[in-house]
Amino acid sequence: MQLVVTIDVEEEGLFSGTYDARGAPVENVPLLARLDPIFQEWGIKPTLLVTYRVAERKPHQEFLLSLRDKWRGEIGAHLHHWNTPPLEPLPYPQPVPSEQMPIELLEAKAASLLEALGQMGVKPVSFRMGRFNLGPKMLSILEKTGFEVDSSICPMHRYYGGPDHLYAKTDPYFPDRADPCISGNSSILEAPLTVLPLTPGLGRALQRWTRQGQTLARGVAWFAMNLGSLPAQPAWTGLRRLKASVRLHRNRGGKVLTIFFHSSELLPGGSPVHREQEDVDRFLNKLQSLFAWLHAFTNVESVTLTELGRLYRSAEG
Repeated sequence: MQLVVTIDVEEEGLFSGTYDARGAPVENVPLLARLDPIFQEWGIKPTLLVTYRVAERKPHQEFLLSLRDKWRGEIGAHLHHWNTPPLEPLPYPQPVPSEQMPIELLEAKAASLLEALGQMGVKPVSFRMGRFNLGPKMLSILEKTGFEVDSSICPMHRYYGGPDHLYAKTDPYFPDRADPCISGNSSILEAPLTVLPLTPGLGRALQRWTRQGQTLARGVAWFAMNLGSLPAQPAWTGLRRLKASVRLHRNRGGKVLTIFFHSSELLPGGSPVHREQEDVDRFLNKLQSLFAWLHAFTNVESVTLTELGRLYRSAEG
């Protein structure tokens, strides 16, 4: 089984539900160093998905490059479309869904992010959209700008303004340009987060119910995220459920385990569940226990998103 560990390296404050366009702090970034003993012990090659607000801070650039080299990982792009320039007012609540943005504005934001990463000497080919807000419009931009792999799809989840990922596939695939949740004709490999519906087909069945009105749609989304699925995401659940999700994924033929967390979750107070230093320490211990268990449970190979994309393309070729 391939193991893909992705980290959204980003500013603080998003867990408070605010979307600061200019002044969000990035004090959490140096705390990525706390992952070093865990990653070194288990050979983790992470993909660091970096936002514009982090990439523009020169003090963080050399540090992130040094982590990339030490861990034999990669630096990819993470687009927070609410605070990546150009900043233009739109008549929708933040975060404005990408499908409601003019495509020219989205293209300009992607160009700003690529330019900021280019100042670090990085030409990223892996990508994640902020708030998992990938739809056909953003997928088309990725195809035009040289990206090879995306990891923005979160199965069994539905967010404000869409897109709807309730019925998304749970192992990597080449998505359909009109519906990124299913296989199709895109050149981009999609590496969805590993979130398993309790029964196959549950997401598609729930998605039909979302058409019955907004109140029911919100209830369906809550059920899917909290009762109808098992996430293999260490920031979202405990070790017992993490193990259950991995077992279920492998039993269903899953070949890739894709996990993620935020750099801000390493900062006490950076997330609602990591309020104190003890909470962060428990999270790091959970990561250590998860990787130790994975290596005892099955054959695990840690790969970056780009390495995963090349493995899939060589298998197809």
